[in-house]
Amino acid sequence: MADNTHDNTDYTVTDKAKMTLGHAPAGLYLPGIDETTHKEAVRLCARDFLEHHVFFNDRGFHNHLNHHLLSVFSLGAPAKRLQEVFDQNKEILLPSHSPMDVDITTENFTEHFSNERCYPNYVSFFQRELDAAGDNWKAVACDYFFDPRVFPLGMSGIFHPFIQLGYGLEFESKTIVATALAQTCVHSSTFKTMFSEHVFADICTGELEDNNHGLSLMQILDKMRQDPLSISMEFSAVPSSKVSITDAAERLAIKYSSLWSVPTTKEGISAKYHELLSVVALVYGSMTRPGYKLLLHFAVMHCVTSAYFLPIYFDCLPIERQAQILKAHCAVVLATFALHGSPELYITPEISSKDTHCTVSDLQNNVNNQWLDVFSGAIASNDMHVPKVVRTLWRGSLLYSFPSKLTFDNDYTLPPPVNWLYLARITVDTIDFSRFRDPQQQAKEGKRFWTFGMVGHDKFWDTYPKE
Repeated sequence: MADNTHDNTDYTVTDKAKMTLGHAPAGLYLPGIDETTHKEAVRLCARDFLEHHVFFNDRGFHNHLNHHLLSVFSLGAPAKRLQEVFDQNKEILLPSHSPMDVDITTENFTEHFSNERCYPNYVSFFQRELDAAGDNWKAVACDYFFDPRVFPLGMSGIFHPFIQLGYGLEFESKTIVATALAQTCVHSSTFKTMFSEHVFADICTGELEDNNHGLSLMQILDKMRQDPLSISMEFSAVPSSKVSITDAAERLAIKYSSLWSVPTTKEGISAKYHELLSVVALVYGSMTRPGYKLLLHFAVMHCVTSAYFLPIYFDCLPIERQAQILKAHCAVVLATFALHGSPELYITPEISSKDTHCTVSDLQNNVNNQWLDVFSGAIASNDMHVPKVVRTLWRGSLLYSFPSKLTFDNDYTLPPPVNWLYLARITVDTIDFSRFRDPQQQAKEGKRFWTFGMVGHDKFWDTYPKE
């Protein structure tokens, strides 16, 4: 690491970084993905690995470069656009640094947790571990992630370590997986107790209400909104900075995530993933109060983009761990919901209208262009999260072409239908603020960015613009 001397003609970086990318067998297979773009994606991911640190500032903000690269690559971006994405992102990143004088081993690897200076040391350690595992490297990576000492860090930071590992597993890249595990180990913990071994075990085995299926997520959101702890939460413009609010949100998430059951069967995992993805998408698109400008929330957006990777984790895990990772994701979603005031949902007819389903072959044969237009907009976006949101919503549209085979009792309130294409369009059309331009100038131009803050509280809307 700490190698910053490459240009756009240097393909030796691929070998230096030991960077490989599969063709994302769990991915999208859309037009534009060919050997040329694949070669460029590998080269640019290798440069990111060699040249940049895992965080882009001293506040622990995450390097998103390979997320941005791989999302637009899988949506069909040409090689020229991949280079533009790299060049834009690198301007805001910190350079990589040399390893500390520390030898991380299986015996001491927990001793340097949350020390970002040890990031390159952890990368080297996990590269050795994955290489030693041979063909079993994905299982070894997941064993480390599920280690009860590591797991609380992996589910922190609005899912960023989880997302990074998801990209590595999706594209079958041991190098990216090593960076993900290293990022996890140097991360700080978001939650005090939720992912401690005994509390998370209780979440996974909690007593169910009303029926064998527990409560649905729509019912849980309603109960959270009405909970006295939620009602009594004070307002803060930056709720994540108030210990009283974060503690209350975590307590609510622990209480209510235990009421959502996940059967340890293939059909049960599939049905509950469908439910979770639909509810997360509905929350994402339905928090704007009537009469106000459309709002798309930054933290909830990460609940959406992270949900994309759950089926990729499922492919690497035994059924019991599939249920655990689904429950863990749900718990973080509920904590995020509670932290921002457990907002009321305003599900408009546009959001819940019938989605336009089409298959990958339809797109490749240019039969239905509606999604292709959205993909083009996501590829061109200078916000690094927009293409990630669109990928997830496209996954949702594909999944709902194949209805769940699991049946529920009549009192289990399933979410209404989701118009995935509509949500993807409003994302591309709304978020036009560039991370790579002067923010003050863009604000003068009326550019729109993600919304932050406690949108479930009346005081938030006192200063939010009306239509």
